[in-house]
Amino acid sequence: MTGVAGRMTTGEFSRRSQLSIKALRLYDRLGLLRPAVVDGRNGYRGYDESQLFTARLIVLLRSLDMPLHEVARVVAAGGSQAADLIESYWAAQERRFAAQRQIAATLRPGVAASDPPSGQLLVQERYVPEQLVLTEQRHVYLGQLTWTKEATGRLEACAARCGGMAGQRFVIFHGLVSADSDGPVEVCVPVIRAPDDPQELAWRVEPAHEEAFIGVTKVHFEVPAILSVYDQLASWVSAFGRRQIGRPREVYVSGVDPLFATADAHICDIAVPVATSFPSG
Repeated sequence: MTGVAGRMTTGEFSRRSQLSIKALRLYDRLGLLRPAVVDGRNGYRGYDESQLFTARLIVLLRSLDMPLHEVARVVAAGGSQAADLIESYWAAQERRFAAQRQIAATLRPGVAASDPPSGQLLVQERYVPEQLVLTEQRHVYLGQLTWTKEATGRLEACAARCGGMAGQRFVIFHGLVSADSDGPVEVCVPVIRAPDDPQELAWRVEPAHEEAFIGVTKVHFEVPAILSVYDQLASWVSAFGRRQIGRPREVYVSGVDPLFATADAHICDIAVPVATSFPSG
């Protein structure tokens, strides 16, 4: 290949750009960074000095774990539009990191201090009368479940304006809560009477129902161990001719703080409203 001022061989361009020859070939195939010239006789590739900017940009974008299709968009855009694409990508990454950090914080105590149930836990049944409850509801992911404690504090503080608390607080899971699914989740605090001003607080009537439940101690309370308790309860409901008629919930023991409880302390009941038989017909 005839030497041209400012033109480099593949080897020199690779060294100066910090892109491997294998990567240069890939980016050529993808149309992301094509050689300035290809010798028709021997296939040798040549790159211009001006292409170093694009090559180095690609190196930096890949160091952000940016996927190649996103890199191609930035390279093709250039200027302020490219800067906007980078900012948008990194904002999305930071949201993901924040969510992952919350999940890690949720998992740490569970992995350190809880164990999955080694056998079949005792399932019991009870009648729950109609309750008037103050409520807060929100869409939350797994790493955001600490919100339920904050909501409980707010609702318990408001209970005095409704004659005081009338039972154990409970949390209803109206949808799957995971790293990818956000519920929604509802915190409920039973109270003696409705607010004097019905518009002042969110409240509703929780219907009377039969429910099946499993008592959960501290050793089974944290994620992921508590998920096995949910599995056992669901299996029992199916196996013993019951029909689920409401969303699963956690009914918390009054005055017990899971953070300071001993391993055998009763933290909550995992419960699900059930009908005692399948409908006929």
